[in-house]
Amino acid sequence: MKDYNIAFICPSKSWGGLEMNVFRLAKWLTGRGHHIILYGYPGSTLYDSCEKEGIAVRGLRSKSKLGDIFLAFSLARQLRRDNARIAVFHLNKNMILMALTKVFAGRFLRIVYMQHMHVGPSKRDIFHTWLYGCLSAWITPLDWLARAVREKTRIEPSKVRVIPLGIEVDRFTDKKPGKQLARKLLGVPKDVVIAGVVGRLDPRKGQHILIEACRKVHDRGHKLHLLLVGDPSLNEYTGYDETLRKLTVKLGLDACVHFKPHLDNIEYAYAAMDIFALTSKSETYGMVTLEAMASGLPIIATAEGGTLDIIQHESNGLLVKPYDPVELADALDRILRDNDLAVKLASKAQSDAESTYSNTRQCELLESLFDEILTDQES
Repeated sequence: MKDYNIAFICPSKSWGGLEMNVFRLAKWLTGRGHHIILYGYPGSTLYDSCEKEGIAVRGLRSKSKLGDIFLAFSLARQLRRDNARIAVFHLNKNMILMALTKVFAGRFLRIVYMQHMHVGPSKRDIFHTWLYGCLSAWITPLDWLARAVREKTRIEPSKVRVIPLGIEVDRFTDKKPGKQLARKLLGVPKDVVIAGVVGRLDPRKGQHILIEACRKVHDRGHKLHLLLVGDPSLNEYTGYDETLRKLTVKLGLDACVHFKPHLDNIEYAYAAMDIFALTSKSETYGMVTLEAMASGLPIIATAEGGTLDIIQHESNGLLVKPYDPVELADALDRILRDNDLAVKLASKAQSDAESTYSNTRQCELLESLFDEILTDQES
């Protein structure tokens, strides 16, 4: 495997799952000997984090569609100066910019789109066909997303590559803290059964469904506790966090539901749990599901979106209808009553995380792809 100069194009001002994935991947590839250069929005958390990590950064702002023509010309020149023959971009809205950059850069440059969200409506028209024809590869993390890309675009099927997003598995296995230490740090009871979820407090994440299901589980004789880890959506206050707290009081669960803010050392949250319950209406991918799998937890998740490619019902987890507290309560009850089932699900989930969703595997698959597209360029 050669060491490459690789440009990451991500001029985002936000700091969410997408941007965190870009930052982590930049760190991992840098650690494997590649020279990563982030072209990002100056002053953004992603830009500053990369700069602090010692990753090269370049300022990039796109103000208008017309401006993209001039920006693309400038970007092509800068990529040549940086000798970055591969440019990986992460925002769909930069598709036109990158296609124009390819036009100006010519055969020197290979551009790769790394998909993080749904492909959206059909894009089989002439314009989009030209856009996607400029790509050397379209990377998508799951098979169901790859199928959607092939169905809704005219991109060459061979250019669509499934490369799962990875996690640092050893954080949740070999380096995982003990349960009692984690619970002490989080200030939650030591000798109770805890089901939990990690994610921002947002109606679309469905934490209220878990609280309602917990009440039903209590009514069946299980004194289950909940651990809800996450902050309200940044710059998008909905009052949902207060709604959740009021709901716990209304249902008589205020002593059993524990709200904790987002943790940088998120492995402590999973270590404190006995069961992980993903309650989102739908997840495109679901990094928290992978982290819970690696942590060796029995998992209950909603049967929608990318979760259907990650969790196989009765094999490495249980799937339930979204926003259905009764079905969720039934699944919780099964795991609480059947320890053999809990152990079987947890063991298979952890094995799958280690074999399929490690950051090492993601990097290796990317490196193979980079080798391939640059070999094609030279032939």
